[in-house]
Amino acid sequence: MKKFLNKKIIIICSIVIFITILILSNINLNKEEIKDDLAIVNTTTKEIKKEETFFIDIKGSVKSPGVYEMHQNDRVIDAIKIAGGLTKNANTDNINLSQKLHSEMVIYVYSDNEIKNNNKLSCDTVCKTNVIEVNNCVNNENKNLININTANIDELTTLNGIGASKAQSIIEYREQNGLFKTIEEIKNVSGIQDSTFDKIKDMITV
Repeated sequence: MKKFLNKKIIIICSIVIFITILILSNINLNKEEIKDDLAIVNTTTKEIKKEETFFIDIKGSVKSPGVYEMHQNDRVIDAIKIAGGLTKNANTDNINLSQKLHSEMVIYVYSDNEIKNNNKLSCDTVCKTNVIEVNNCVNNENKNLININTANIDELTTLNGIGASKAQSIIEYREQNGLFKTIEEIKNVSGIQDSTFDKIKDMITV
């Protein structure tokens, strides 16, 4: 009888040990799965953080003018939406709504009355400040000038003395150092000396 009881106890203990091992194994597997899930979440979070953001300033005939944080590949229309949309009297005839945004960009949306009365911002006082761009700041005398901050290779090569190589250097310079603040800064580009600048200074703008 005792032998039978001992065998029974041994069998029960073996079953308990087996079940315990299974439970512990499942716990370890679950831990590994949780670690994998956390790794995926952390990777995704890092990728989101890497997305470039910057600030722009939108003024004029929008419902909520101000400085807003924007994301890479956002466009002027996105900035207007974030600023609450256009007011009833807004005039966008002189704005490229599809233009891509960039850091420190200034967007001014005129009203119909400002356009009608030709009450526009003065290019002498606004375009020469430290802002990169005022969309509606248009000087009729300068409308055919090449903007060295936005021009592509084809446009830059229309300038006297600027070939494909120098045009590429201009683009690489602004990508590495930021947009030009003045036209004179183009002389910092390798290969563009005073003689070349004198040929193009009346044909370019920022």
